[in-house]
Amino acid sequence: MLNNKKGFTLIELSIAIVLTLIVLIVVSNIFALDQKLSRKSNAKAEIMQNGRITIDIMSREIRQAKKITTSLPTDKSNPDLVAHELEFEDGHTETQIQYIRYYLDGNLLKRQIIAYYFDSDPSTYVYWDSVDPFGAPQQIILEEKTLGEFFNQIDFYGADEINIDLILEKNNETVQLGTKIHPRNI
Repeated sequence: MLNNKKGFTLIELSIAIVLTLIVLIVVSNIFALDQKLSRKSNAKAEIMQNGRITIDIMSREIRQAKKITTSLPTDKSNPDLVAHELEFEDGHTETQIQYIRYYLDGNLLKRQIIAYYFDSDPSTYVYWDSVDPFGAPQQIILEEKTLGEFFNQIDFYGADEINIDLILEKNNETVQLGTKIHPRNI
């Protein structure tokens, strides 16, 4: 009696294993690529949102500024003259004289509330350019906080309107944003 049991030959098994491995490699590469694209997309979305929120906050405060104390060039034609920080008199407070300053600290955008005073009367805040018989006023930082992260560069310039150009970077993703602000109270 002959044994009629049929099975897979070694060649058939080898081909099946190789085909399965090829399919697994292709699927894992597609998955890895999808993950990489997802991370890049998330990084770009995060820095875009960070930049937009920051521009919104700065725009509201600059619109209400009573006086811009930072000397700004009219345009960006000479990069050496462009300001990388901005200080202005806060237009939101009527009870005391205070100033807001935006600047970069590494890759963090910082916001300070500053006041100026004379040593003879530290409880009375004065204008930044005030002078008494002993000279210029002292500066005190009333508050400092971080507004955003991933900032690579910030530029301020303009005469009648303030231009803000931002460059943000995270995980080799770079976003450039800019806006123009017309201060209302100047």
